[in-house]
Parts: sequence; structure tokens; C-alpha cells
Amino acid sequence: MEFRDYTEITFATGDILTVQMLEETYRYPREFLHLTNAACGDGILTGLDFKSREGDVYLTAGIVKYNRLFYILPRDVNLDEWLRLQHLSGGREYFLCLVKGEVAATDKLENGAESRSKIAIKVFPSREYDDDAILLGKFRFDSNRVHLPCLNLEEKGTLFEDFFQSGLLYLLDVPYAHPQGGTTYHPLLFRAIREYLEKKTPLSPYDFTLLTEIQNHGIVAESTLKSYVTANGKKNPSLVKMTREELFRATTECLQEPYLPFKMGSPVTNGNDEVAEDSTESAWVED
Repeated sequence: MEFRDYTEITFATGDILTVQMLEETYRYPREFLHLTNAACGDGILTGLDFKSREGDVYLTAGIVKYNRLFYILPRDVNLDEWLRLQHLSGGREYFLCLVKGEVAATDKLENGAESRSKIAIKVFPSREYDDDAILLGKFRFDSNRVHLPCLNLEEKGTLFEDFFQSGLLYLLDVPYAHPQGGTTYHPLLFRAIREYLEKKTPLSPYDFTLLTEIQNHGIVAESTLKSYVTANGKKNPSLVKMTREELFRATTECLQEPYLPFKMGSPVTNGNDEVAEDSTESAWVED
């Protein structure tokens, strides 16, 4: 049982590259990606986020796992600009997907490198894409641009409603790979949860735990959200079959529940600073 040695390749002027040197440059990054993401299913591993800059929406650089292979988008892409070149119809619903590309016989790169597999970003006007395609988002291309959802802090009743609207970039069905296996929600959705919880006061113990997880990791597993919903007294999502949209809806409803911490000896209130009629004199109950 032996670990591989830590090696460094030194390129000196005039030296001839050996097979061993070339294999080392090829082997390490691929093994690193496979080992660090072994538990992840197909989906976005990092990046491929949506950011608004100078009036346009950009798709950020990132890595995706597709059919157990890793593909890298090396730089940010102006998504709105790219979509304008696709001649889309305004007001129509589209699906932005990653699909397997065709490798042509001419896809042989210089110095012996050869393309063995490729993926491409494509836009579909309906759900006509293959089952193994990876969805990046659903949207309507109005005014020649994609409209991102955001947290509405002005009206409490519609705080998270943007994320359920098909007219905006709809991300609830986008598979974002989780390091412990399976998939979860896109980081843009978790940033909205984090923004809300960082402003909410007071936080319940469950709120604080969820906020800490998002602050530390950017995303949390779907199972964590199910536990959060269950802890807040809702139906156990593990026992009730819920769609991804229904689970996220239940999560946002729990987030907005006020937390009324009890202090020993303080009266039980009904949430309006009025003592509840059926309360005992103290929140401390003895058997």
C-alpha cells in the first residue's frame, strides 16, 4: 500500500520531453478531479452561475460533470449577447441546456491531442432535449435579455415569489451536484436564503444552523432542507413525495415563520404581544 510520490516537472531549455513527463502532466489533474468529486452525480460542480454586469447577464466559468466526465468552461460568457445571436422570439419560453456534442473526424488538435468527447450549450423552445441533458435554466427572452430573480424585501408576502416565476430565469429544476452525492439547488437560490436570514431577527436555532451551513458551503443538501422543514413543524418531506418546487416553497414558508423565544418565567403570548387566554402563568411547564 503506497501513496504516489509528490512530483514536480522541471522544464529546462533544450531538454526533450519524455513520455513520463507528459503522462505526469496529464494524470495528476484528472485524478484530482475524479477523486475529489467521486461522490457527485452528474451536474454543475462549481461555477456556471448567473451574474448581472453592466446591464447584461453573464454565465460564469465553471466545471460540470456529465456522464462521469469533467468539462470546463474556462471563462465567463456574456449570456445575453450569446442569446441575441440565436434569433429567439420574444416572450416565448426557452430551456438552456448542456448537451452532448458530436465529435467530428477533424477534431484533432495540434501536437497529437484529440477530442474524444464534447458538450455544448444549446437553447430549446420546449422540452425537446434528451433525458441526459443538463438543464441550466428556463427563461423568457424579453427585451433581448434574461431577467434574473431576486429577493423582494419590500413586500413580505412576495419575498421569494421571483424564484417561482417562469417569466424570470427559473432555476428550481437545475441540478447542482452536492459533494456528498445527489444534487441540490442552484447557489443563486441559496444566496437569497442567506440574504434573508442575515436580516431576520431573531433567528431560531434551526434558522441559525441553516444560515451557518450556507455561509460555510454556499449550498446545502436537499436532505438538510427536508430536515429544516420537518423541524419547523411542517409535514415531513421524506414521508410526503414533494417536487423540487414544493420543497423549496415549504422551505421559504418556514423561513418566514416568526421565532418567539420563550424565557423561563415569561408569559406565553399569541404572537401579538398579548397573553394567550389558554396559557399558564409561565412558559415553564412541570410534569
